[in-house]
Amino acid sequence: MARVFRNILGAFSDGAILFPLIGVLSKGSGYSTFTLFLTAGLFYIVSGLYFRVPMPIQPLKAIAIAAIVSGASFLEVRIAGALLGVLCLLLLVSPVIPLADKIPKFIVHGIQLSLGLMLIRKGVEELIPFFFSLTKINSIIIIAISGLFFLFRREKQISVLGITAGIGAILGFLTTENTPVIHSTLHFVVNWKTILLLVLPQLLLTSANSVIATQDVAKKYFKDQARRVTLKSLLCSIGIGNLCSALIGGLPFCHGSGGMTAHARGGSDHWLSNLVIGFFLLGLAATQFLGKRVEFNYPPFLLGVMLILGGIYHTQLASPSWKTPQYRPILIMIAIVSTTTNNLIYGLSAGILIAFLISSLSHKGVLHDSI
Repeated sequence: MARVFRNILGAFSDGAILFPLIGVLSKGSGYSTFTLFLTAGLFYIVSGLYFRVPMPIQPLKAIAIAAIVSGASFLEVRIAGALLGVLCLLLLVSPVIPLADKIPKFIVHGIQLSLGLMLIRKGVEELIPFFFSLTKINSIIIIAISGLFFLFRREKQISVLGITAGIGAILGFLTTENTPVIHSTLHFVVNWKTILLLVLPQLLLTSANSVIATQDVAKKYFKDQARRVTLKSLLCSIGIGNLCSALIGGLPFCHGSGGMTAHARGGSDHWLSNLVIGFFLLGLAATQFLGKRVEFNYPPFLLGVMLILGGIYHTQLASPSWKTPQYRPILIMIAIVSTTTNNLIYGLSAGILIAFLISSLSHKGVLHDSI
């Protein structure tokens, strides 16, 4: 019984990323929250039934954040998700492991650092208006959440962040108005430059983090139980899933090593967790459908806090490269260029350029070995 309880709690452990980004996509890109929750729930259930381990379903962070900051239309985000799906399926007939080994880890970490900073900035933007309009109810919510974190701060098997995010989703529905979203950005003029801006950084992250790293983490936590978690099965899942999702305007998603770690540390050790969170999401979708609610008013305070905490976590993913002194200028350059231009491709280009310059100068003896 205790194991079942742990898996129920662990089911919500990755909610600190899932729910806020669904709220951001709904608010910023005009997605229907009904289809977002419907597809996320179905993907969670199918992934659990197939992979037989707690397999996370995460919004494509590079696409979601880049879409918000670049003002990409609903149609452009859907095309970007479909294109990513096609590229993942094409990787099935390519030498996946040798190809992935050629991706410099510090470049991937630079993108993760940039995404983390963008999440933090978005969270701050959500919090600023909130603090100028504090009410008695908002103050009570802050005190209650602070109390939860204080009580369970040392309990590793209880993901307070994930549970709080799930509660925030329910509160969001209770305060959502019955107002349909008007897709003012849905038109047939598509900017392919914008789509490439969304897809290319995401492809880099997906191949490295959602495929290679996810397989490694699954083997680490679940050993022989994770025998179905292979490079090809992950690519197939992300590829087919995103193509189907794009057709109905659903969640552009991937799996992820960070999400799997969150579920495992939250207490999940069985794919029952996928069924729990999957049916919970389907329940939210049904509530949305029956209430004819399309907009999703995720509590602003929780949204800001979750985005900031998620951003901090994401920046920490860059720590392996940050510990190596010669990579720090590259990480900093990628982050500065990406966040100031709101363009991850520019950040990627800057990182590759400075890496090439450092390598060239080192070979010519201009830089010492300590660099």
